[in-house]
Amino acid sequence: MASLPTEHLVDIDRETGELISGWPRIKQSIYVILTTRLRSRIMRLWWGSDFLNMQDKPGNEEVLFGGMMAAIAAINTYEPEFKVTKVAIDAFDSTGDITFTIEGYDLVDAQLKRTKQTI
Repeated sequence: MASLPTEHLVDIDRETGELISGWPRIKQSIYVILTTRLRSRIMRLWWGSDFLNMQDKPGNEEVLFGGMMAAIAAINTYEPEFKVTKVAIDAFDSTGDITFTIEGYDLVDAQLKRTKQTI
């Protein structure tokens, strides 16, 4: 059984180049996981998610449910400091933009966190 992390990981902010940790790092990690298509990274073909496969498809329940399940599976697999409890698709428009809310627990701080993002 894997042990829970005891302190936050440190990463580099994609926008500023500064060091980040805690909730800002987790939000960035979630965004990167969901915007990286599987088999698109040469050295990590297994890393990423099928979440973006929702784009350019009809916004029916089957596509939305599949996207939510892909998001949950990928985040819970590749983000060690966060456990997803809920994914909600807030908007899915004709331009291909997907607005979603992800809720879950920061495993280090043991707090419920929520982020809303558009891809």
